[in-house]
Amino acid sequence: MKITTSKENINAFGGLNFITAAFEKLKLSELITQHLGERSIYAKYSYSDVIKNMWEITFAGGDCAEDIHTNLKEELQQVENLNVCSPDTILRLQKQLALDKEIHLSKTKTINEFSKHSTLNALNIAMLLHTGALKPNTFYDFDFDNQFIACEKHDSKKGYKMKEGYFPGVASINDYVVYLENRNGNSNVKFK
Repeated sequence: MKITTSKENINAFGGLNFITAAFEKLKLSELITQHLGERSIYAKYSYSDVIKNMWEITFAGGDCAEDIHTNLKEELQQVENLNVCSPDTILRLQKQLALDKEIHLSKTKTINEFSKHSTLNALNIAMLLHTGALKPNTFYDFDFDNQFIACEKHDSKKGYKMKEGYFPGVASINDYVVYLENRNGNSNVKFK
């Protein structure tokens, strides 16, 4: 690491340069493209660019795509090797990657809506293996839990806590998330 004294404006999020450098060094862009494919030759941003932007927002303390424009734009434009997207681009590409819900009917005729994205879950595991966070052919403790998250979205359902929300399932190994699935709030944890 090289330390330089400067009288110029200092970027409060200079550590993001290290994250971007690690992203590039690990060649995560290639891995993302391998799993999600190429975008049109006319597209200005790749899926990798959008994922990198989302990471940078998160690591800078943001919590929504709009933070990239309203709160973090100047700082993120100073990060090396980062093509800063607009919030619209991030949201549009997220929507492109979205899948239709799976609808399952229980024996009691309850409609259960699941959202499992095998491509993104496979990419997540590939990244964990690629970075060395997980090793192949190794035994791990696997933990799967559901957590009710109350919200007022248009498609949320009333759950066992008598509130509207979602009931996502999250699997982890050694504190690393290895699988995600979303369920509507009224889905029983034992169902499927």
